[in-house]
Amino acid sequence: MAHLFVIAGHGAGDCGAVGYGYTEAERVRYLVARLAALGGSNVTVADMNRNWYADNGIMSLNIPKDWQIVEFHMDSASAAANGGHVIIKEGYNPDQYDTALSNFIGNFFPGRANKIVEKNDLANANRAAYKGYSYRLLENGFITNSGDLSKFNNRTDELASGILSAFGISAIALVASTDQIDGAIKSGGTFQDKKDVFGSVSYQVHARDIGWCNWQSDGKMAGSTGQNRRIEAFRLNPVGETNVVVHIKDIGNKEYKNITKDTILGTTGQNKRIESIKITGKDTCYLYKVQQKNIGWSDWMSNGEWAGTQGKGLQIEAIEIKKTMFTVNPHVQNRGWLGDRAAETVIGITGHNLRLEAFKVNPGDKRIGVKAHIEGSGWKDYGVVTKDTVIGTVGQNKRIECLCFNGDFQYRVHVQNSGWTDWTKADGVSTLGTVGQALRIEAIQFR
Repeated sequence: MAHLFVIAGHGAGDCGAVGYGYTEAERVRYLVARLAALGGSNVTVADMNRNWYADNGIMSLNIPKDWQIVEFHMDSASAAANGGHVIIKEGYNPDQYDTALSNFIGNFFPGRANKIVEKNDLANANRAAYKGYSYRLLENGFITNSGDLSKFNNRTDELASGILSAFGISAIALVASTDQIDGAIKSGGTFQDKKDVFGSVSYQVHARDIGWCNWQSDGKMAGSTGQNRRIEAFRLNPVGETNVVVHIKDIGNKEYKNITKDTILGTTGQNKRIESIKITGKDTCYLYKVQQKNIGWSDWMSNGEWAGTQGKGLQIEAIEIKKTMFTVNPHVQNRGWLGDRAAETVIGITGHNLRLEAFKVNPGDKRIGVKAHIEGSGWKDYGVVTKDTVIGTVGQNKRIECLCFNGDFQYRVHVQNSGWTDWTKADGVSTLGTVGQALRIEAIQFR
């Protein structure tokens, strides 16, 4: 029997691949949480608040050499692509664990011609090899394939148990709680501020055994953590026309259109938890995240994306909501325009070797200047941009290589082979990326 050291891919602001309202980072973190619950002391979970690829975490890792490292991801492509597989370092022969894992995942998520793939450009595989650790990356189907995603969501414990079995670990038989609905409330933990705090975006939650809590605003926590205290409803003082969808226990998705500050989003007096939320503003772009039982905080999601999970019976315990600084619409190799994204989220796609070819910034009330270094063209100064300014090229298969911003914010870029740069001030002088090295920028993020 092996001991597993499990790494959840992406995270720390990088949502990874997206599909059907879910993100790769959130989904694999849920899977890792179930592995830990079912594997007990035979599983050690790497810090899920980190991005182990971007921060080079394996190089500072100090674990026993006989532990087996598995890094968890989901694939992304067209809606027709499906299947799971194992990736190992090129030149290494698959060991007994690689073979058992690939046989299981190939049967659980069928569709791949090769169940084991060797790569020489996988950063964490190379780092683990340098450190002398046994490592493999597991692709758990395609998040962009409805069948794979449905199987992942509805049979997560079966998936986790099969992965454990490949390493000779028997899943623990979990005993259902005999406590009241959602289990007993715990002492300690953290509870929100007990005074009203209003701001640009204000909201309040209806918490189990407490009722309506004080109003919070602009990214402050509403609710609790560590108390096993479900949120049953919330209110949001909208900024312009706003629609909300809430997934409620025993009810499912319930849509609320053009809400007011008095609209109750969820239920009260029925002991029904809310499990996921989706907020869409017509006149503003919202950012929101949730703290969920057994999972922790989700990544920041933006207009029209789901935060939380469905079909798992897991309560939301806290919510944070705020407005984005501005929105950005990226044009990515082979994917085209992805649609407006909140500036604070990952603009583009990382981990799939896709170049950022162009983007448009909707600056709102901000004054934003942009310069870009484009493959084959060099530097181009776009001046102060509007929502219609296309930065980069479309239809020419050219990468953006370096960027310079001028505005009241900081930014960073994700560069081919080296990952995320440090944050830098958008002072109109500093540049991020490379010139003369033929390296693509894959994504941008702002704060």
